[in-house]
Amino acid sequence: MPPPVSQSSGFSLGRRWLTTLNLLLATGAALALVVMFNYLAAEHYKRFPWAGATRFRLFPQTLRVLHSLTNDVQVTIFYQRKADIYMMICALLAEYQRANPAHVHVVDLDYVKSPGEAAELLARLHLEPNQKDFVAFEGNGQRQICEDTRLSDYNFNDLLLGQEIRRTAFLGELYFTAAIMSIAHPRAQKAYFLTGHGERDPGDPTGQGPAPGRTGYAKLAAILTNEMACGWTTLALSQTDSIPADCSLLIIASGREPTGRLSSNELFQVQTYLKNGNARLLALLDTTEGLDPVLTNWGVILPAAHVIDSDKGFLIGGGEFLVQPAFDARSSSVHPIMQGLAREGLRILMDTPRPIIGFQKTSRDPSAPTLTALAATSTNGIPWPAERALAGAAPLPPPPYTLAAAIEQGVINGHDGTRMVVAGDADFLDDQMIDSSANHYFASRTLDWLLSRPEALAGDIGPRPIREYQLFLTRSQTTRLRWLFLAAMPGAVLFLGGLVWLRRRS
Repeated sequence: MPPPVSQSSGFSLGRRWLTTLNLLLATGAALALVVMFNYLAAEHYKRFPWAGATRFRLFPQTLRVLHSLTNDVQVTIFYQRKADIYMMICALLAEYQRANPAHVHVVDLDYVKSPGEAAELLARLHLEPNQKDFVAFEGNGQRQICEDTRLSDYNFNDLLLGQEIRRTAFLGELYFTAAIMSIAHPRAQKAYFLTGHGERDPGDPTGQGPAPGRTGYAKLAAILTNEMACGWTTLALSQTDSIPADCSLLIIASGREPTGRLSSNELFQVQTYLKNGNARLLALLDTTEGLDPVLTNWGVILPAAHVIDSDKGFLIGGGEFLVQPAFDARSSSVHPIMQGLAREGLRILMDTPRPIIGFQKTSRDPSAPTLTALAATSTNGIPWPAERALAGAAPLPPPPYTLAAAIEQGVINGHDGTRMVVAGDADFLDDQMIDSSANHYFASRTLDWLLSRPEALAGDIGPRPIREYQLFLTRSQTTRLRWLFLAAMPGAVLFLGGLVWLRRRS
């Protein structure tokens, strides 16, 4: 007997409502879990790079600075979207904001699309109406401006070859972290440029008046103002009895042809300043201007001779050559000023500098100054061929020749002592050469060390090299690639789609 035909067409009405209600409750529970998970993840998350060498993994010192913030810092990216390093700046500052979203607030302002907001920002920052491409940091009643030209190292040697000048390294993290630190912990500092004996001209501290010439020091003075938040002015020792008490740094940048030498009274003022403790001196000496007695007291001799590096890997042409960081055998490392350059394989560019010969006094006093070489020639350093040996001059020691050195005495934890940096060349930090190779970076690190800015040195925040890659293809390889992208790949997609269609039809 055949089974009776069921008259039921499916679930009952009550069963269908229960199924629908169960589906809605399950969907709501899933959505609630997603919302709760995202809410918790927004405040409690862990980010880590997949690649150890990612470009925008923040240095530990930057993270310490960001985590120590207690006041808000407003960061404005004032760039046109087509700028070379715009994407790098945005990506880097996004990491800053992620590290401390409560106190670091980043705003991206396109001055082309938002001219009204751009004009308001420039007025608030007291900048010129035509100012473009910079990153502004504001907070705690302070402000810092990082201009586009300061955020990169450039290879100006390309200019000599008639090629486009390339960016070789990105310095964003170095300057952004220093800017935030100077805003969070402002310090009143003042530098003095010595004048009266033909020294290099830093210009007018007020920014008014004619710009210095190509051998001036306006760019180094701008580093002090913009990167170190350190005011500066000029100082003529002939018009005073002592170096001012508010002098945080004395800069002596000699000219190649000095108009005079320091008098005995001026030498006494310099020596007294250095002996009183907590003194800072940056001496960039094409000529010593009569400072030899002072330098000798600090264990330094600058002979009346010049050197170059004959190694073809360093020599540029004329008297210009690349200078490498010097290795300190006592500590088995390089000086903190040079750590970033040594790590990235960067070099500074000098022009026929004078070698620096250090010596230790026979008394071996434990409180005597300590000298550490910063930069030196290779073992192929030689006396400048165009310079005849001076009659009665002592022969130079064997290479490598020290060309820049740091001197310390009585410094404890970076304070209450004397720090000096002496270089046998003043040209390499003038307005013409300071943007060559890694000279600008060297100048910034040197000023950081002299002004006791451990926030910029302790974490060893160095430049990030910008690497370029070139792909060379023959005509046949170009043709094969063209057919691969225009025919083979679209054809493969169409072929697979056709197989799926045939399968479904069958």
